[in-house]
Amino acid sequence: MFTDETFIELQASTIDVLVQANLNFKTVMYLNNRFPTNTSFIQGLRVLLVDNDVNFCNSLTPMLQSYGVKVQTAFLGEQALEIFEQWQPDILLNGISSPKEDAYALIHQVRTLTGERGRVVPAIALTGAVTEDMYQRALLAGFSLCFAKPVVIDDFVAVLGILALANNAHSPSC
Repeated sequence: MFTDETFIELQASTIDVLVQANLNFKTVMYLNNRFPTNTSFIQGLRVLLVDNDVNFCNSLTPMLQSYGVKVQTAFLGEQALEIFEQWQPDILLNGISSPKEDAYALIHQVRTLTGERGRVVPAIALTGAVTEDMYQRALLAGFSLCFAKPVVIDDFVAVLGILALANNAHSPSC
């Protein structure tokens, strides 16, 4: 049962994305697999990447930066929350498969903090494998989406832009 439907059509190319809002999370459904070739709409987007996998962070960060995305990384929840409060990112990317950290605790803290400030920050759960149970748990915990690692960078960048636009988190610099 969805309470709000917004259809976003990016004119840069033929991408049609239906963003359906339900409770406190957004689900992005693709109507086709063609993504924009002009990614200027995400330049300057502020993304906080939280993952205990240093290699993953070291590979994803420069790929996102090549699209003009500003990236801060954190490897621990406490460090991530400090960066989140000070830097106020547009989107949170959070690895949820860490045996040492509870990513669900971090998203709970972020949702509490953003709720107090009246701000919604899209959050994407990142994991090695997405199961239906994991996906549902992530959504119920407060994540907007769940993505399997490794990410396909062009698709991932398109989703970041769509989430930012859908949540008015970032004004495009076109």
